[in-house]
Amino acid sequence: MNYKEFMTELFNKKSKGIYLIDSKEEYLKETIIDQAKDLISFPDFNYIEIKGKKSLEDIKTAMDTYPIMEEKKVLIWRNIDLSKNNIKDYEDLCNLIIKDMENIGDFLIFIIIPEESVFKGKFYKAIKKYGEIVEIDRLNNNELVSFIGKRFVKSGKKIKKSYINEIIDRFSYLNKNSQIDLYEVINTVDKIIANSDKSEVLLVDVHDQLDQVLDLNIFNLTDSLSKRDTKSAMNTYLFMARDMDEIFKIFYMLVRHIRNLIGIKILLKDSYNDSFIQKSLGISSFELRKDKGFIGNFSLEELFDLQDFLYSCDLKQKSEDFDMNLHMLIFIEKFSK
Repeated sequence: MNYKEFMTELFNKKSKGIYLIDSKEEYLKETIIDQAKDLISFPDFNYIEIKGKKSLEDIKTAMDTYPIMEEKKVLIWRNIDLSKNNIKDYEDLCNLIIKDMENIGDFLIFIIIPEESVFKGKFYKAIKKYGEIVEIDRLNNNELVSFIGKRFVKSGKKIKKSYINEIIDRFSYLNKNSQIDLYEVINTVDKIIANSDKSEVLLVDVHDQLDQVLDLNIFNLTDSLSKRDTKSAMNTYLFMARDMDEIFKIFYMLVRHIRNLIGIKILLKDSYNDSFIQKSLGISSFELRKDKGFIGNFSLEELFDLQDFLYSCDLKQKSEDFDMNLHMLIFIEKFSK
C-alpha cells in the first residue's frame, strides 16, 4: 500500500486493523497523524498516542479497550526504532502485537510509525500477513506538483501550475540523493502564501520568497559561474557566505554542478539522448535544459581543471587547517574570461 492509497482509505473511514508506516519522509508521517486525529470525534477517549518503549500492559490495554460513543478508535505507536540494530529493544512488545495481530477488533486503527527504516524480519512479515505495510517513498514530480497545489488550495489561494513547477525546479528535492525534504519545500510554500495579498498568487510573490532560499541562491551562483559572469557570482556568493555554516553546502553543490557539466558534455558528445542523461546524472529536465546552454562556455579541459581544484580543496579541508571561504573566492575568480 502506498501513501495515497492509505490516506484515501483513512479519509473515507474505511481503515481498520494494523498498519506499519515505512516512510522516507518525516513530513508525511505527520500528515498521517493529523488525518488520523481528524477521524475521531472524541479524541480524549478514542485517540491514543504512545511514544517510545512502554510496558506490555500499556500496549495491551490500548489495543483491547473499546471506543466510547463512536465506532472507531485510533492507536498511534511512534518514536520507536525498529531497524535491524535496535528492534531487539522492542522484542517483547513486538511479540505481544504479533500474538494479538490476527484477532485485532474492527474498531481499532493501529498505526505504527518507526523513526528509521524497518527491519524486514518476523515483525514486519507478520504485519504484512495480517495488516498493511504502507511504503512511502520520496514524492515524484507529479506527486510533488499535486502536493504543493493542494496546499495553496487549502489556504484559499489560486496558483498557476507553471509557478508550482518553478518552485519545484528551484529546489533540489527531486535530484538523486538530495538532502532537501518536504519540510523545507513546505516552509517556503507557506511563506509564499502568507506574503501574497491577493486570491491568486503572482510570480513576483513566488520570486520574493525563492530569492531567500539558499538552494535558489546556489542556482543563481551556478548560473552566473556557468555564464562566466564572475561579478554576479561573487555578489551572490558573498550574500550567501554571510552564514558561514552554509559554505560547505555551497562547496558540495559546486562539486555536483561541475560534475554535471562534465557529464552532460561527454554524454552529448557521444550522442546520448536527454532521457538517458537525466537518469545517469540524476538531474531534472529543467536543470538539463539549462546546463546544456552553458556547456559551450567551457572546454572539457577547463571543466576538469575546475573539478581538480575542488577535489584538492576537499582533501585539504579533511587533513589540515583550511580556509574554505578563501578557496571559494579563488574558485570563482577562475571563471574569469
